[in-house]
Amino acid sequence: MRFLRFVFSRFFICITVIAALTAAIIFLCVYIHSLLPAAAAIGLAYALSVIAALCLLLGKSPFEFKCGWLTLIVALPVIGAVLYFLSYLSRCQKSDGYRVLPSAGCSGFEYFADGAEYLDRLISLISAAKKKVYLEYYIISKGHIWAAVHRELKKALARGVEVKIIYDGLGSALRSPKKDFKELKKLGAGVKIFNKLIPVPVSRLNFRDHRKIAAIDESAVFLGGVNIADEYANLSSPHGYWKDGGAVFYGRIAKVYTDIFLSAFDGREIETPAPSEDKYTLYPLADEPEHGGSLCEDYLAGAINSAKRRVYIFTPYLCMGDKLGDALTFAVRRGADVRIIIPKIPDKKLTYAITKTYAKRLAAKGVRVYTYTPGFMHFKGVICDDRAVLGSYNFDYRSMRLNYECGVSGGEKLADEMARDFEACLTLCAEMEYKRQSAAARLSGALLCLFAPLV
Repeated sequence: MRFLRFVFSRFFICITVIAALTAAIIFLCVYIHSLLPAAAAIGLAYALSVIAALCLLLGKSPFEFKCGWLTLIVALPVIGAVLYFLSYLSRCQKSDGYRVLPSAGCSGFEYFADGAEYLDRLISLISAAKKKVYLEYYIISKGHIWAAVHRELKKALARGVEVKIIYDGLGSALRSPKKDFKELKKLGAGVKIFNKLIPVPVSRLNFRDHRKIAAIDESAVFLGGVNIADEYANLSSPHGYWKDGGAVFYGRIAKVYTDIFLSAFDGREIETPAPSEDKYTLYPLADEPEHGGSLCEDYLAGAINSAKRRVYIFTPYLCMGDKLGDALTFAVRRGADVRIIIPKIPDKKLTYAITKTYAKRLAAKGVRVYTYTPGFMHFKGVICDDRAVLGSYNFDYRSMRLNYECGVSGGEKLADEMARDFEACLTLCAEMEYKRQSAAARLSGALLCLFAPLV
């Protein structure tokens, strides 16, 4: 068993990839003299792959990314190297590390365990807006929900309210209400697309704006997993019942997310919020891939490592690096109650296969994983004792490393609200049981985990 674990380990796979590249170049140089032109061309191709592999190994990417890219580079020597250079070396980092945002006061909040309630409240606050309505969403889709939002935005513009919108070029592809956006622009709204698909921004195509922010009058901000589309209110049911939610926070904290929005809209700096005597203190989280690293990943690792009683996680996708995986298993060893809820009905078959593979690995180490039997679990949240994180982050590589994301961490009041929601969801869940897998199943699982950071 130890030998099999070593063979399927990332270390062994990395060594094998490098050895294969080296062996291919030696073989070309020594044994194919008669086909010198072809050998030279192939040798140059492999040399490009070796350069890409060296750049990758010397870079600052997490170990999990390096393993996946190394395997792709050796499997597709030229194509893999070119994809790596385009995806990683073409980007220009803004700094050597992520930006830690200052804490801010919150006078109160409303928690929504249902997407329809969240959207109803969002529409009602847009209808009451007096100065500003800023919306930043991964998906804005045609349908009943957008029709109601669109109607209130037009009324807000007529009242003299400043309206700005950002939506993602991939997330909203083929679904965005383009005619409505044109109409809003004519009425004075600002509308921007994050990373349009055409023309293709090759070096940035893999970076998406996955945030969900609605900042209103610098006094209220909505955060969570809900996008502006009918399935989030269960007006349509592509994957069974769609479990989602979020919260609206009031007070100084809203100014921070207004600035986060404006930094994405036109590059403005995020200002330090003025001191306040609000009832709660919240800690904003915001990540951009160009900054390097992940604020949320480090924050969650610290919170999980300090948890003594409970670690509850809602997530649609389960695909994390060693930092978070080790934190979860260590929490189990300390005696903490570690539970994760994932969907029963998936929206993407490949990512769900990866999710189940990681779930089985965690279950083998004592983490209790549940599937949400009514349908799709899209809510995103983590509770660690009396701390909670709520926002747009999935518990996966893409959210931690490749997407523009945002969230907020709160104390006991938010943690208790989310824990009650989690426990209510558990009554609708079925626990996954760990069963010993065959060698073939372990091999397929190892391959899925190897390529997971690239999906």
